[in-house]
Amino acid sequence: MAIAFTAVAVVVVKMTEDYIVTQRVNEKLSEVNSTAIRMASLLNNMDSEGMYALALESAKKNGGRYLVLNPYGVVLADSFSRLNGKQLKLNEIYEVLSSKKDMSYAFHVIQNDGEKNESFWAAYYAGAILYEGKIIGAVVCSESIQDVVDQSLKLTEGIILLSIGVCLAVIFISLFLSGYITKPIKKLRDVVQKISDGHFNERVLVAGRNEIAQLGDAFNKMSERLENIDIQRSEFVSNASHELKTPLSSIKILAESLLYQQKMDENIVREFLADINSEIDRLDQIITDLLAITKLDNQVSPLKMDTVPLQAILESTILGLKPLADQKRIKISLLSSSDIAVTCDTAKIKQAFINLIDNAIKYTQEKGTVTIRLSQSGGYAKIEVQDTGIGIPEENLPYIFERFYRVDKARSRETGGTGLGLYITKRIAALHNGTITVQSKEGEGSLFTLYLPVQP
Repeated sequence: MAIAFTAVAVVVVKMTEDYIVTQRVNEKLSEVNSTAIRMASLLNNMDSEGMYALALESAKKNGGRYLVLNPYGVVLADSFSRLNGKQLKLNEIYEVLSSKKDMSYAFHVIQNDGEKNESFWAAYYAGAILYEGKIIGAVVCSESIQDVVDQSLKLTEGIILLSIGVCLAVIFISLFLSGYITKPIKKLRDVVQKISDGHFNERVLVAGRNEIAQLGDAFNKMSERLENIDIQRSEFVSNASHELKTPLSSIKILAESLLYQQKMDENIVREFLADINSEIDRLDQIITDLLAITKLDNQVSPLKMDTVPLQAILESTILGLKPLADQKRIKISLLSSSDIAVTCDTAKIKQAFINLIDNAIKYTQEKGTVTIRLSQSGGYAKIEVQDTGIGIPEENLPYIFERFYRVDKARSRETGGTGLGLYITKRIAALHNGTITVQSKEGEGSLFTLYLPVQP
């Protein structure tokens, strides 16, 4: 901006100077031409007194010094009465007398004869004197144009000072604005550095509604999500470690009992070995679920999509879990209004069904019922799994789909739960653009509803 303004200022100065000079030159040439016309008859008659009188009159009227020259450039009349009889050899006079131009002018630096020996700018204006179509001489007007030069210099100095002032103002404003604009960016950079060092609780404070504020808001949302992910990761590691350590501790205690106690009853030994086997199965289930979570979260294995009828998958799932229900004399029933086909990964959808129905069996008392209903609701297949079990307290419902979350940890361990089944089911539903909901009342049972989009 400063450079552009300086360039504009230089152009303005040049244009102004040219305008002033051009106006002055045109005005003086017009005056010289008017005097030359009146001087023609006087010069033709060689009227010296008349020529001097007219030159003096023009000088007083128009200003400057008027001279009358013959065709050889010799001064015949001078309003200052100093150069009479002298020959002037100036280019602008030669151009007029040689018929190259009707009028001509030029600027010269004149050395002053005063004590200070100063110089000044002067302009010479020459006009041809014509008589009956022939050049018989020339009128020359000389005047000082130092006032024009001084005026131009003052104008140039003023514009230069103005340019410097504007440049300084632009620099100051630019520094202020750049500081104002970059300040929140620097804050954002500092927070990014802290977050990169692991401080995920850092936030950037940016006021306003501009793009920087929007960027800060988006960044805060990202850092909050990172903080939540980090918290979940810590909780996941802690919970996973705890879940793995508990069966290992049980196995160690049972193994040490078998190792160090002598002459144990055979039935007790078999009971300890059965407990060890049960804990190993539980470890295996936890590791299997952890691997499933890793694959689902990272989408390591791609979905193998096929269009399959859901009723067939549900029937296969119920058939596999029926022995568990029979042990507790729980009645399982499947109610289907129509056979609905969906495009899905059959293995993963079956895993979701297993998790829901297995949970219903585990948390339902003996001689209870588990009812599965299949229907269509809008563009979704609706799978409901309802039991008459112990139910879930209302305050626990918002957390039921979180990893390792269990309402009654002691009871869950007795039933062999890991707290991962419902989380896995929710992830499977999300991968298929579906959802899962829960309704439950403590002591009256639970209703889990899985929605899967129906493909045309």
